[in-house]
Amino acid sequence: MKKILFSIIVLLSLMACQKEAVQPKVYGRYVPERKDDFAWENEYAAFRMYGPALRPENPSNGVDLWLKKSPELVVDSFYYREHVLGLPYHINYGKGLDCYKVGHTCGAGGLVVLTPSNDIQQPQTYQTWIGGAYDRWEILEQTPDKFVFRLEYDSLLVAGHILHESITITAEAGQLQNKAEVVLTANSQEPIANSLLVGGGIYLHDTVDYHLTIPEVGYVFYEEDALSDKTAARMNYDYNGSTSQGRIQLSVKTPGATLTDIVDGNLVAVRPYELGDTLTYYFGATWSEWSE
Repeated sequence: MKKILFSIIVLLSLMACQKEAVQPKVYGRYVPERKDDFAWENEYAAFRMYGPALRPENPSNGVDLWLKKSPELVVDSFYYREHVLGLPYHINYGKGLDCYKVGHTCGAGGLVVLTPSNDIQQPQTYQTWIGGAYDRWEILEQTPDKFVFRLEYDSLLVAGHILHESITITAEAGQLQNKAEVVLTANSQEPIANSLLVGGGIYLHDTVDYHLTIPEVGYVFYEEDALSDKTAARMNYDYNGSTSQGRIQLSVKTPGATLTDIVDGNLVAVRPYELGDTLTYYFGATWSEWSE
């Protein structure tokens, strides 16, 4: 009898451990069923970046944002709902939604490269360079509390030069911002004449809503209506009769930034950069409708 009771206690203990082990707070994966997306999330928000199968649609190397209602992991359920059930993830069914429009921009914290403008009448202006879809992906670390992956871009056009971009992104439980580590290298021996400013950026949609810059720490912040995209607004209105889905807050921090301002419709935090160096910046987002 004692042996039976002991066996039951051991079994229950193992079951409890297994139950605890399958409750990750951070998650990510390559998504071949949606044109090679690479998506990830923690408790506060979900993100994705665009892969080679989407290249005919002229995507960017920017970051897309999905809003989450709670800490529950939603990436797989969002894709399943959209591509299997035919229920668009642009509509909030109670868990959150994809309502942030990226297009060919840096999106919600993507890489921004600036070079000085050639306009002699405005010598202090800059030209913005945005890349396309990634070419390769690699998962470097995956635990219940941490997800690290790397994306490689072979053809980032900057001032007439083709650069290679390697970006390593770390998402951790309990952190409002992702960490991005970027290395740019030249595909040829020809030097780039223009000096580069590199860092993170936030694309400002139709109108500039509330924004804030703190140059001393290289920090920029932007807040907008969650349904600034007219298509998402219409879809949500058709479903639930309301165009109100709260507010989105987005932020970027680039340590050592020398420029924190609006450039070509992007709120950027960038600093001087030499090819081959590793530049680190941070980006993240929250939603006013999020609740624990």
